Amino acid sequence: MSENTSISFMKELRIDNTKQMLMINGNDISNPLLLFLHGGPGASQIGFIRNFQRELEQHFTVVNWDQRGSGLSYTKQIPQSSMTISQIIKDTIQVTEWLLDHFSKTKVYLAGHSWGSLLALHVLQERPDLFHAYYGISQVTNTKLEEKMAYHSVCKTNRFLSLTLGLLGPPPWNKKIHHFIFRVCIELSRGGFTHHRRHILTVLCQLLAGNEYGLKNIFRFIRGHRFSAKNLSDDLHRFNAFKSVSSIKVPCFFISGSHDLIVPAEISKQYYRFVDAPEKHWHYFKNSAHTPHIEEPSLFANTLSKHAVYHL
Repeated sequence: MSENTSISFMKELRIDNTKQMLMINGNDISNPLLLFLHGGPGASQIGFIRNFQRELEQHFTVVNWDQRGSGLSYTKQIPQSSMTISQIIKDTIQVTEWLLDHFSKTKVYLAGHSWGSLLALHVLQERPDLFHAYYGISQVTNTKLEEKMAYHSVCKTNRFLSLTLGLLGPPPWNKKIHHFIFRVCIELSRGGFTHHRRHILTVLCQLLAGNEYGLKNIFRFIRGHRFSAKNLSDDLHRFNAFKSVSSIKVPCFFISGSHDLIVPAEISKQYYRFVDAPEKHWHYFKNSAHTPHIEEPSLFANTLSKHAVYHL
């Protein structure tokens, strides 16, 4: 590949009086665009994701975006009143339209992880014309069902953690401390962010030592995560895809880690069976928990590139 066909840069966009950061990387500028909506709310990934997307960049020009109020897009000046799912949907559409104009494309591929998959479903309802296809990673459908299934799964498979969760009681929970304890139990059961510890250690090292965030921006990342979670978590917990998104007008590909207890794969698969789409596929990643694109990056890149073959 000749050097001048590759692309790698950071771009700050001004959207409704806020500065929002994009990171754009690819081996060949002629490849199709893939816009990645990160999880959370507020779990931006510009600070570590390049370590896991090198193979993906061979097939796509990959666009990572720190959403409003998160990561490098966080500032104290962002009004809390603007931190709504409707505003971030508008932001996503503006980012997509900028990409299409800047790269002279007619459509992009859309990937959404966890919270980003919820956001993606809303965006696809409003502007399906902007996208070739959708990749739902750890697809959020109904957090109440997801928590209930994960609670019973941990209670059945881990005697020690079942004692802790027995004291907590089954969901739903109203107190933040209950959700925190539950999340700790999920991480200890290896069904959380990653199944294997080495991946989370790599993420942490990249956040601290990488060029994108590094020490100077790590506290900005933490503050943005807290700010986003505080203002958007209610939208996450109210969401029910079975009631609000019964159809998607573009081809859909759902990917879940078999060990995921944050968004159990079986709930996502129920939605895959339920939703109406012109084309849909389901994929289990057997060695992953909540982040299959991080835990099995080669398989992830291969899966997406095979599906996007008509545009590559």
